[in-house]
Amino acid sequence: MQRRMIPLALLAALATAPAWAATQALLPAQDSDMVPATLTAHAALPTITAQAAKTVAMPQVHAERQPVSINWALPHDGAIQAVPQSFARSSREYWLDASADDLKQGLQLPLTAPGAIIRVSPSDTVHGQLAPEKVQLRLGNQSLSADRAASQLADATTMRAAGMNVPAASLVMRLKPELGSGVATLQAASPSGRYVVHVFEPNSSLTVSARADRDDALLGQHVHVSVGMQDAGKARPLQSVDGFLRAPDGSTTPLDYRAQADGSYAADVAPARASAVPGLWEIHSFSVGDDGAGHAVRRDTTTVFSAAAPDARLDGSAEVKRAAGQGIDVGVGVTAAGASRYAVSGVLYGRDSSGHMVPAAYAQSAAWLPAGNGKLVLHYDASNLHGVGAPYELHDLRLQDQPAIALIERRALALRFDAP
Repeated sequence: MQRRMIPLALLAALATAPAWAATQALLPAQDSDMVPATLTAHAALPTITAQAAKTVAMPQVHAERQPVSINWALPHDGAIQAVPQSFARSSREYWLDASADDLKQGLQLPLTAPGAIIRVSPSDTVHGQLAPEKVQLRLGNQSLSADRAASQLADATTMRAAGMNVPAASLVMRLKPELGSGVATLQAASPSGRYVVHVFEPNSSLTVSARADRDDALLGQHVHVSVGMQDAGKARPLQSVDGFLRAPDGSTTPLDYRAQADGSYAADVAPARASAVPGLWEIHSFSVGDDGAGHAVRRDTTTVFSAAAPDARLDGSAEVKRAAGQGIDVGVGVTAAGASRYAVSGVLYGRDSSGHMVPAAYAQSAAWLPAGNGKLVLHYDASNLHGVGAPYELHDLRLQDQPAIALIERRALALRFDAP
């Protein structure tokens, strides 16, 4: 029997080939995942309005064409949230838009705690400037000029020197604690133009927060926002809530808030168009409640989320193989409606010596992909997988359109696989 000789080049190729490779499907999406149902091709962004152009800087986006791949080890005892928590901030403040007539007649400001900080900013920075000695504040049975009612006073120059970006001719005062709380009346002798009055109550136990049910969304998807009041952490009912949705380009849409059984208010928003500039969408809420003793409580609060056009998605396939140096490559299929620079990222989990599934390494890969079907590969170096082994899980898998600064798909748990 004649022995067949194997060429040396083929032997070398076999020696360096992956020890194993497998193609499988991503796990089914969970309720908390964000997965595009349909794709939208790239479209021309709407023209930014003249008013928005005054407040929004147009970014210069550079679409890099060179592919990039990075990865690093993670602490095995690290707490990683595959489902990000939406932003929420407790508010002890509110704003009022007032005319010159409002200030002449007296503007009522409900205060729930001593030591409130009141800032007045005029639109007419020449004739609208208010001298502290000509501003009167009535609270309870006391009527004092601002310079006598305040424990601290500052003008725009002082505030700017401290790093605050305030309009010219602004005036801020911290009320003396001994004045107490209640409904204060702010009055000026010779105001001009319009004013923004900002009230901040650092010592109040009454706060209002707004939270969206997600930190990112796709255009057309609903975002549910809930607004609630707390008194030292205990829920209190609200009487009314108004507000609007502000797009990154400055345009606004009124929101319809509905009272809930627990005393909070809720609204659903659904950005239906792409913004003229990238950035976060803001939900502004203006609430009125009471402190339980019949005293009014005003609070304004904001929460934010991102909204992206679904111009690409993961096609559901994954190819896992042993990489050079005994690392691991996870290739994921991408279907794109338009050419762009797309990026995938994910956290690889593995079994540690005690049998627990722990985070091992993070990886990200980005490349320019044409419209149609493509693939991006997450590479995990062997040195970053020290101390863990099969079975593995791929968590927090994300797909981004980098030039659009947009997250377009996210899966909390995307893949499970073994390695021989």
